[in-house]
Amino acid sequence: MGQARGLLGAGPRPAAVRPTPDSAGTVATRSAGLVEFRAKLSFRDAEEVPAGPTLGGPPPGSRLSVVETDDGATREILGEILALSEADLGRALEGVLRSLTIAAALTDAVLETSAARLEPVRPAPAGPLQALALDVLEAGFPVRFAPTWTPLSDGEIGLGVGNSEGNLRAFLDAHSSWSMVGPGGPSGVFSGGSMRQHSGKEEL
Repeated sequence: MGQARGLLGAGPRPAAVRPTPDSAGTVATRSAGLVEFRAKLSFRDAEEVPAGPTLGGPPPGSRLSVVETDDGATREILGEILALSEADLGRALEGVLRSLTIAAALTDAVLETSAARLEPVRPAPAGPLQALALDVLEAGFPVRFAPTWTPLSDGEIGLGVGNSEGNLRAFLDAHSSWSMVGPGGPSGVFSGGSMRQHSGKEEL
């Protein structure tokens, strides 16, 4: 019976906080959605593979990370799109696919494409967002509210660590209400030449 009472009296599970590269003390009001796309352009021979990249800059309202690899008469493209609204995410994907289709048509290449939404745009839950902001403020750190380009998983809250990473990490480690998860990555989603790994892909 004593054990049962102890389990029932245990405190709530700490909420997950993911450090982001935003300015120190920035509490994320929403996080960017993330789409991964793959494309393969097959040309008649290697001499027809364009010397320059297939894709240019990111569509408006989005961020784009791309790796293009040539192998003989084939070009493979692997990319990820970030956007702070579902509308911008959809428009950016449409723009990328349109650019790929035009590139294939102009070079008589055979195009194969696929895309998957890895993370949706997530608004932060109001209760945990306010609680985290108050705790950070009471700990003596400045607080501001802004969207983050760092994709977050369900249930996570983003907190900018900026140049005060060590101090804010120590605060999160010491606080019983918050559990720090993962490192804060750059705004681009490529790291060390490889894609970030995500679960729960939603084919588009």
